[in-house]
Amino acid sequence: MLDRLFGFKIHDYLQALGLFILAVGVPLNKVLMSIGTIWLAANLLLKADFKTYWNTWKQNLVFWFVGLTLALHLFGLFYSDDLSYAFRDLNTKLPLFVIPVALIAYPIQKHFFNLILYGFLAALMITSIVNISYMMSNELEDYREFSLFGSHIRYSLLIVTGVLISIYFWMKNSKLWFVFMAFIAWFLYYTLISQVLSGYIALFFLFIGLLIFLVRKFQNLWLKNTTIIVVLSLLAVSGMQMYRYLQPNREVLVFENLPERSEAGGLYYHDTTLLWFENGNHIMSFISGEELKSSWEKRSEIRFGTQLQNGFKVDDILVRYMASKGITKDSVGMLQMTSSDIENVENGLSSIVYTYGTIKQKSAELKSEVLHYSLGGDPDGNSLLQRIEHWKAGASIISKNWIFGVGTGDVQAVFNEEYKNSNTQLDENNWNRTHNQFMTFWIAFGILGFILFTGFWFLFLWKNIRLNNLIGIGFTLIAIASFLSEDTIETQQGVTYIALFLGLCSMMNMQANNDKIGED
Repeated sequence: MLDRLFGFKIHDYLQALGLFILAVGVPLNKVLMSIGTIWLAANLLLKADFKTYWNTWKQNLVFWFVGLTLALHLFGLFYSDDLSYAFRDLNTKLPLFVIPVALIAYPIQKHFFNLILYGFLAALMITSIVNISYMMSNELEDYREFSLFGSHIRYSLLIVTGVLISIYFWMKNSKLWFVFMAFIAWFLYYTLISQVLSGYIALFFLFIGLLIFLVRKFQNLWLKNTTIIVVLSLLAVSGMQMYRYLQPNREVLVFENLPERSEAGGLYYHDTTLLWFENGNHIMSFISGEELKSSWEKRSEIRFGTQLQNGFKVDDILVRYMASKGITKDSVGMLQMTSSDIENVENGLSSIVYTYGTIKQKSAELKSEVLHYSLGGDPDGNSLLQRIEHWKAGASIISKNWIFGVGTGDVQAVFNEEYKNSNTQLDENNWNRTHNQFMTFWIAFGILGFILFTGFWFLFLWKNIRLNNLIGIGFTLIAIASFLSEDTIETQQGVTYIALFLGLCSMMNMQANNDKIGED
C-alpha cells in the first residue's frame, strides 16, 4: 500500500529496518525487542498482500509449527484454571507467533541480510564489553551478577550464537578473516569466564554442528564416513568418561579403622556424622588441632584463630583447603602445603578448586554437587541440583497428565502442588518449572504437544543439514541445547531470540530452495 503512495518499494526498507531493530534489541534492550516485533507486524499489515502471504505460508514448515503451537496454547485455555497466568504466557510468547510468520510472509531482500547479522554482532560485542568491564571494576565473584543485559543464561546463548555468526562471516569474507577471528576469540573468552553451564553445553552442540557442516562438504564418501565414525566414537568415549567422572565416589563414605593419631603422634578428630566434603574429600576427619595450629603459625604471621575479612576464621578455612587437596590436617599435611597454598588461605580461599582453570573448576564443582546431592544434601544454591529436582517434579507431573497435559495456565500451579506433596528440600523461592522446554510442552499440552515441539526441532535440524546451512545447523543445535536445561521460550529475551533466528534461518532456506529451483 505504501509502495504506491511513495513511488518506490518502501516496505522492503521498513521490513529490513524493523528486523535490524529487533536484531540489535535482543542483546541490548527489551524495549527494542518489543518495538521490532510490533514494527514487523505493522509493516506486514500495511503492505496487505495477504494472497501472496498465504501462498508462501502454506508451503513453509516453520509457519505450520508456529500455527499449531498457537492452536495448542489457545486450546489449552479451555481446561486451565488460572487464566491470568495463561494470558501472561501467551503475551510472553507473542514474538514466536509474530516474528517468524512476518519474515516468512515477507522476506527481506538478500543484500540486507548481512546488515542484520552485523547489527546483532555489534550489539553483542558492545554489551559483552560492558559486562566484562562492570565485572572487573566491581570485582564480582558471582557470574550471575555481571550480566547487565538480561539473564546470564539467555545471554550465554547469544554469545555462543555470536561465535556461530563470526565463523559464518569468516568463511564468507576471507579478506577480513582477522576481524572475525578476533570476534570468535572474544566470545569464546566471554563464554569461559562467565562459567554458565548452559553456555558450555551450547558451545559443545555448536562444535557438533560445525563438524556436521564440514563433513557435508566432503566429496569423498570414504573420508566422509570415516570422519563420522571417528567423531561419533569420540563423542561416545567423552560421554562415558564424563559419566564416570561425575559418578559419586562411595569410597569416601568408608570410615572404618580410622587412625587415632597422626604420624607425629597428635590425637586425631574424626566427625563421621557430618557428611561435608570439599573437592570430593571429607572435611571433618584427620584433624589434629594442636598439631595443625603449631605447624600453621610456623608458616604464617596470621594467628590460627584470626577472623579474616570474609568473616571466616583462618583455622576453618585451612581445614577446608587442606581437605580440598586431599591431605591430612596435621603437620605432615602442612609440609605438603606450598607457599601459594598458605597465601591462598590467608586471602580467605577455602578450596584449591578456585585456583583451577575455568573448565577444570566447573567440572570439579559439578562433581562435588553430584556427590552432595547423592548424600541427600540440600539442592538449594546449586544450579545442577535444583534442575534435578525440577526434572523429577516434571517427570512426576507428566506421569499423571501425559495424555492432555494440564493446560496453558496451570503449569506453575501443578509444580507448586507437586513440590508440596513430595516434601522437596527446595526452598519455596526455588519452586520453579521444569527447566526443560521439551518437558514443559508435555506438561502443558500432553503427548501431542511434546511430539509437535520435539519433532519440529529435529525435522528443522535435518532440513538445515540437507541444505548445509551453517547458521541453520548451528542455531538449531544451540536452541536444542538450551531446551534441555532451560524453559527458553518462557521469557521475552529467550523467545525473541528463538523467534528471530527461526525466521532468519527460514528465510535462508527459502532462498536456498529458490536458487536450487533456478539452477534446475
